[in-house]
Amino acid sequence: MTVAGNKLTRFAMTAALTVTGLAFGQTTVPRHKVLTPEQQRYQAETAQWLKQSLALRIQAQAALAEETAREKAGDCPNADTTLATEQCLTEEITKTQSNYLTFVSSIRAMLALAHPTMPGEQPGSGPTAIPPSASERVAEFEQLEVHSKQYRGEATRAAYNQYKGGTLAPVFAAQATQRLLRLHIQELAFIYEAELENR
Repeated sequence: MTVAGNKLTRFAMTAALTVTGLAFGQTTVPRHKVLTPEQQRYQAETAQWLKQSLALRIQAQAALAEETAREKAGDCPNADTTLATEQCLTEEITKTQSNYLTFVSSIRAMLALAHPTMPGEQPGSGPTAIPPSASERVAEFEQLEVHSKQYRGEATRAAYNQYKGGTLAPVFAAQATQRLLRLHIQELAFIYEAELENR
């Protein structure tokens, strides 16, 4: 018998065995587990949570990337007078503030998204085995922002006072405002790194 004939014979035998197995109720088709209503609800809520988290993460990442690139490029390289530098820095601070607001609002919204839970789901294995709730995470974040804003205000005043007797005071205060705000953005990126990571 030729090689082609052998192949046809093996195919015919395999087909016959398959048909015979199906005739006796045997099947190789995997059975799909039927989800309970609770599991279906959890699956739908998780899909929605992931969708919302992704949209917020993209916003936060974009604001962070834009501000990082702006900082790397440098502020006001062509300003050649004290007044021009002060005016330019005011404009640059406005742009940084915009990125900052987008960044922090996105993180806050991510923290506020409560992850869906299955009925009977066991807590995690952290130090307390009970992770903070979404509302607790948001409250902590807002408190952090209050303290940071207060510190930045005081530090900017201190920077101004270093040159209070001269024309450089407003410029140095603006530079301090810009630098402190960018440092805070980086602090938040470090603290909430898990929220910013692609999943």
